[in-house]
Amino acid sequence: MTIEFHSQAASRFNELAQELRTRAKTFALPAERRKATTSIYPMAQLSENDVIGAVDWKQRSVNGYGEETGRYWEADSGTIGYEGDDYVAAKNLAKRLADAGPLKNHVSERFLLDALFAWLQEVLNAKEATSFTDFLAKRASPAIAVQEIWIPVYRTYSSKDISMGRVNFKTITPEMLERWYSRIPAEERRNAPGADVALTRQRSMLQATLAACTVIEAEPIKANEIAQSATDEAVAMLRFLSEVNWTCRITSHALPIGKENIHTTMDINVENGSIKSIRKGVIERGPSGWNVDSARRSPMNGGVLELLQDLASQCNASVFRTNIYGALQLHARASIATEVAHKLVFVVAAAESIFLRNASEPIQKNLGERMAFLIGQSVDERRKVIKNVDEFYGIRSGLIHHGKEVQDHQKDVVDEFFVNVWFSFVVLMRSASKWKTRDEMFSALEERKLS
Repeated sequence: MTIEFHSQAASRFNELAQELRTRAKTFALPAERRKATTSIYPMAQLSENDVIGAVDWKQRSVNGYGEETGRYWEADSGTIGYEGDDYVAAKNLAKRLADAGPLKNHVSERFLLDALFAWLQEVLNAKEATSFTDFLAKRASPAIAVQEIWIPVYRTYSSKDISMGRVNFKTITPEMLERWYSRIPAEERRNAPGADVALTRQRSMLQATLAACTVIEAEPIKANEIAQSATDEAVAMLRFLSEVNWTCRITSHALPIGKENIHTTMDINVENGSIKSIRKGVIERGPSGWNVDSARRSPMNGGVLELLQDLASQCNASVFRTNIYGALQLHARASIATEVAHKLVFVVAAAESIFLRNASEPIQKNLGERMAFLIGQSVDERRKVIKNVDEFYGIRSGLIHHGKEVQDHQKDVVDEFFVNVWFSFVVLMRSASKWKTRDEMFSALEERKLS
């Protein structure tokens, strides 16, 4: 992809870059750090022979949150760089560039900030005379390419491909993995048994699982950012099919691998100062794997996948669709939360974001009645929904206002509320083409109450 800036935009960006050039400062070398006194055991010893290719090394400072606050490099006159307001000015320019027409959705702020400091370093060292936008276009154009990125989802399986918005879920096949792992000669793997075990474990984790696949035209950093964000949203939508949404007692691990929220334990048995045993364990909070085929066959999920796909593909077609989509993303966080209190907060937040007009109207009454007239098919069913909402909000009040943990005997009430909220979202998705705004939904529900 060839990057070309509009002449006026290029002029302004070059003006800002030249202004940054005048803000460079010289810094004293930082004091040498004291050597650590802890005796951490090294996993490996690396020499220069183990390093392949050039090393991209940056001198930078960070704050207590791990956020970069300064960038530096060595020059003949000493350590040159930017920090404080000068660094903020550079970062703001990178943000403006990321939103510029030819770069938007193709180049990341991180790439642009690195390019900006590379240009400043070259210019200040008298090694670069071209304008910043020409330097950037030359650097970014070859980096932007169409990339297909697969992000595997932890122990999640399906016999069929599934589309969800811009993401396609596909199975990682044995044939794909065989072509990948066969690049390493068998003799090399036999001579390195530790590496062979690691590769076998990796293949076992990947084979037959679903992966979220996206096709993106961008430089690698931006492509990964887009793929990760799109995957998180698509997996959240897919997870709406899981039975985990109907109870507060279990947790889903259907997340991109690396985020699967598996908690492990380790304990060391010591006697008279000597280790007798070291044990590791896994804290089981939900199904160890998830088969989407089984979820689709559930009577409760009839047609729900198609509703999710329709919403994901047209989530910005109306304000109402956007509201439902945002609420479902919030609701999905409950299914991966490990604590009942956290699940409760996410489900309540999702429901209230849809069913309440504003922060001033009574919560319990309006939420209960609107859910009741949305999903209740008879007077008795509606009364049951309203009664459950009242009981649930009593439990919620005890947790939020008085710090009372949800007791085992209260979990049936919580589970019933979770099911009612889940069904409410199903009905809302079915009505996504009928109502354009939440106000239209409120008016329709009022009509039902008066009919």
